[in-house]
Amino acid sequence: MNINYSKIFYSSEKRKIAFVGAMLFLMLFPAWIKGESTDSLAGAGSSRPVTGIYSFEIGRTDVLATYLSPLHYTGAQYGVTGEWSKAMPFNPESAVMHFDGGLNFCSLLNPAHTARMLGFTGDFRWGMSWKTTLPYQLTLTAGGSVGLNGGAYYLMRNSNNPVQAMAQAALSLRGSIARPFTIGRLPILVRDVVSIPTVSAFFAPQYGETYYEIYLGNHSGLAHAGWWGNNFCIDNRLTVALDFGRTAMTLGYHFQAQTQWANHLNTKIFTHSFIIGIVPGGLGLKPKAKKADRPTVYSLF
Repeated sequence: MNINYSKIFYSSEKRKIAFVGAMLFLMLFPAWIKGESTDSLAGAGSSRPVTGIYSFEIGRTDVLATYLSPLHYTGAQYGVTGEWSKAMPFNPESAVMHFDGGLNFCSLLNPAHTARMLGFTGDFRWGMSWKTTLPYQLTLTAGGSVGLNGGAYYLMRNSNNPVQAMAQAALSLRGSIARPFTIGRLPILVRDVVSIPTVSAFFAPQYGETYYEIYLGNHSGLAHAGWWGNNFCIDNRLTVALDFGRTAMTLGYHFQAQTQWANHLNTKIFTHSFIIGIVPGGLGLKPKAKKADRPTVYSLF
């Protein structure tokens, strides 16, 4: 039985619908958590604004997916990401809630530039962190998150198994360090955020197993318990934010690595990206008029 994977994966109409739907979710999610609230803080009310960071990324990706090919494929990577954080009402100075989401597309070539691979992936994480202030204005956070990520890589010249599906659910360790300073009158925040999945479950078919076999009922050995030995991933985002008051701009570098080993299949994905983004409402570093007895607690510093 021949299945037209190209039509399924490469349908422009379906890709447009999925992309628009995901973008609407990324844009509308802050409305669910947004809004200043009044909570107890040292005997007075506090304002806890949501900090939203919206970024565009462009970079380079190297993919080894032995389910599709024994060769490394490299090429351009494009992505859109959103990051939202907010101080929590039960302990606004120390507890922070954060949500991250992103969509990525890549177009890759083999070493001889004779075959092309396309990739479309997405990831979403929600978590909580504990924030503390260190000497020299350093702010440290440590916590965890639960997340989902997945997508597919499509090898356009492979007629047997042209698509490798990716799916993972994970509990991750998450930490960040940030320091504000000024250049002239311009406030700047340098920040580094690292997330490492620690306990996970991921999808991997048997070596040479087709999706048609899975469709017919061969479901054994598809789900795998993941740890650092067979599913090591890291997400590191280093940014510099320039706070202009009503808005802020971010520039930075994003490194992602994902490696999986299961059923004699090896998957390695390494991405290096340049980040440019905006922060509507700013970071709160710019001095503003404060209401009496109503301090403002920002989530990033």
